[in-house]
Amino acid sequence: MYYSFQLLVFTDEFAINNLGIFNHAIAGLSEIIGIIFLSLSISLFYVLKKNINGQLPLFLTVFLIQILILLNFIRYIFTDSPGETTIESIFLNMIIFLFGVIISGFFIFLNRKTLK
Repeated sequence: MYYSFQLLVFTDEFAINNLGIFNHAIAGLSEIIGIIFLSLSISLFYVLKKNINGQLPLFLTVFLIQILILLNFIRYIFTDSPGETTIESIFLNMIIFLFGVIISGFFIFLNRKTLK
């Protein structure tokens, strides 16, 4: 929800602060990614409210997205190539996604029988 809100409401500022540049292509991609994150977040809240039985593919999709984004941030940190942004900004984003991966993985592990 945090990233979808940031990407949709503060597209310009988010692109400049986290990517270091801004143009219409980046704004469009940021908004599309924000819509995807928002859709997945709303789906997760709906599933958690109603019933999580049989929803393993949805939770694995979110978990996989979080892992891939986390690995991308880790790659930027280890190669020390943040582009036009700062390592501190990338590190903060990496920490946020690390907590997301841990929480999602823990949730999936605890509910693995119910999710199937």
